[in-house]
Amino acid sequence: MKRSLSSFLLAAIVAVSLLADDVERTPRNDWTENQLRELAWEIHDNCLTLDTHMDVPIVLKRPGFDISKEHSWYEHASQVDFPRMKKGGMDGGFWVVYVGQGPLTHEGRAKAISSGFEIADLIHATVEKNSDLAAIATTPEEANAIRKSGKRVVFIGIENGYTIGRNLDLLKDYYDKGVRYFGVTHSKNNDLADSSTDPEGNLHMGLSDLGRAAVEECNRLGIMVDISHSSDKSAWDILELSKTPVIASHSGCYARYPHPRNLNDALLKEIAARDGVVQMNMFSAYMMDVEPNKERSEAMRAWFEKYRNGDALSEAEQIEATEQYVALQKKYPKPLSTVSAVVDHIDHMVKVMGVDHIGLSGDFDGGGGVKNSMDIGQMMPVTIEMLRRGYTEEDLEKFWGANVMRVLQASIDYAATLREEAAEE
Repeated sequence: MKRSLSSFLLAAIVAVSLLADDVERTPRNDWTENQLRELAWEIHDNCLTLDTHMDVPIVLKRPGFDISKEHSWYEHASQVDFPRMKKGGMDGGFWVVYVGQGPLTHEGRAKAISSGFEIADLIHATVEKNSDLAAIATTPEEANAIRKSGKRVVFIGIENGYTIGRNLDLLKDYYDKGVRYFGVTHSKNNDLADSSTDPEGNLHMGLSDLGRAAVEECNRLGIMVDISHSSDKSAWDILELSKTPVIASHSGCYARYPHPRNLNDALLKEIAARDGVVQMNMFSAYMMDVEPNKERSEAMRAWFEKYRNGDALSEAEQIEATEQYVALQKKYPKPLSTVSAVVDHIDHMVKVMGVDHIGLSGDFDGGGGVKNSMDIGQMMPVTIEMLRRGYTEEDLEKFWGANVMRVLQASIDYAATLREEAAEE
């Protein structure tokens, strides 16, 4: 009976939230592009603007890459650096500790753990080297202070629980290194949970017992739980178990495009009911049908077999790999969705969840990007399109940072409450 009452109350909360957000927004059809651009810049200047999922470390590993210099996607296959953050009106965001899913063996887990901490250390080393340009944040208060100092804000997240193997104690080690969200899965199942895209299907039918313990440990530490890449059942299990709101750091709407990486309306509503946030993912293949290109697929497969086969690459081979990758992207440009499609997904999220539960992520350096918004320096077109459709300055402030910072603060506060209760016992 208690569970039924709880479900009823959650449904009521959602209903009230959606009614409160059922606002008639007047499109700015009579505004010029210059007027829209001016207002967009004003908004970015006046609020904290964060991208919640950037795979920057993938590029940081390249020999000689300098994130303090401006690069380009088309010439360097790079989508994030400090100059482009400033150029795009972005204060910063979450840099991701990502390790691709490998075998669920002792050796595989050990390698993933080692790689994960190497990436976390690389993030710290990079920020320390560029301390005049950026600083690491672990709280909303720190993020706003860094922003006011004129530096870029670097939060740290984890993508794929494979980075902890089966050792939950490592979550505390990552927390101490500044990690503030934990993505439970990636493209394949791991020891913690099922992925939304594993070709083998389910392994655990949702969260495993270890996965449940990991969610509880994240709650205890003050780490947000990220359901992006999780199967629907894994996501429902996390929502049911977590004592704090969850995020989906880079996900879209299944109703707009039926890809297994996207979230259906029932999940969107439940995330909102539990005060969580979904960050719209600007990954083109999750927003559109992509016609098969046999030549491109074969060329990319050959590239991966040569440079991503698990063998350590020399510095010369790494440079060669980057040059070949850039050449392939130029020869076989991947199909791109549009800024309009991104905002179509956001429109749907607003209709289903309300403006308090939406954020944004380009998924840059991890495959993200759409036409006219292919790197962190090209985020203004997204804001302009939202303004064109009638979204307010308050809406945009929530989307670009306030919503996810609310969830982070809720996680921090819950962990502090647990510590206080433990101290009183």
